[in-house]
Amino acid sequence: MTDPIATIADQIASREWGLFGPNTYALGVDIGSYGLRAVLADIRGTHVVHRAADLRPGSNASMVLDDVMTMIHGLLQEEGMRRDHLVRIGVGFGGPVDSIKGITRRSYRMQGWDNLNVRERFEDAFDAMTLLENDASVIAFGEHLFGVGRDVGDLFYLHLSSGVGSGIVLDGRLHRGVTTSAGEIGHARLKVGGAVEVEDILSINGLLRRASELGLHTEDLTTLFADPGVGQQTVGEAIELLAVGLAGIVQLIDPALLVLGGVVTRKGGDMFVRAIEHQVNALVSQTPQRHIPVVASSLGHDAVAIGGLALALDSLN
Repeated sequence: MTDPIATIADQIASREWGLFGPNTYALGVDIGSYGLRAVLADIRGTHVVHRAADLRPGSNASMVLDDVMTMIHGLLQEEGMRRDHLVRIGVGFGGPVDSIKGITRRSYRMQGWDNLNVRERFEDAFDAMTLLENDASVIAFGEHLFGVGRDVGDLFYLHLSSGVGSGIVLDGRLHRGVTTSAGEIGHARLKVGGAVEVEDILSINGLLRRASELGLHTEDLTTLFADPGVGQQTVGEAIELLAVGLAGIVQLIDPALLVLGGVVTRKGGDMFVRAIEHQVNALVSQTPQRHIPVVASSLGHDAVAIGGLALALDSLN
């Protein structure tokens, strides 16, 4: 697999990023449940570097923000950068956000994030304009600007991991919705008055729980996808539900491309993606006649940080 960090340099160099000098840098940051990541780049694409750090055991919001600030300060120092060279920061967060106010609404996996002004913390620390978005949304924009969707203006991204989320790019712009929560489909309830959400079925834990109900007891997605009996039944049920939902998305926004990402997609591999593509196209209307491509995300483990960098650079225009 091609290293996405290496390939985005050419993409950055091929574009104009507003009326800024060559020593202008942008930063993408991933604040997620799997760890911390950052990607730093100048607007000429001549210098692109990234860093990663694990979360401390028992981390809360305060600890995570302290750690990500330390990581970024260290990165800037190691690269010999003056602080005023950093002019934009794009942050992707693993939970619902208010991107207008720059606050995290909550985290479903960690304490302390309720109504926390993350944008203010970054701008106070680095004196650089900061944008905050949900992680799936920034991946969607990253795929549009630097990844598999860079030749299309309209795409839908679905993230299948410890949670289920999505991002929407329409006419080359990230679609946020009225409350800036467009894409939070994982928490849609499947029955009026019911407690079961989409995420309860299609997340990592949801798939493993369903397999256990059918008699396959494992904590490993690789085992689940490889099992010819219960594993394939579990995956088949998930594909059917995904295909129905994605076909509805196609009818609603008519994207050029559907992109799948997250741990579930990586573990399922090409066969998983191809099966979803086949079923989606069997369900969508053929008036007009069309084939909607379904592809895997290309940005790898740094997808959120790269997406944050894409947002930061795009804002320079």
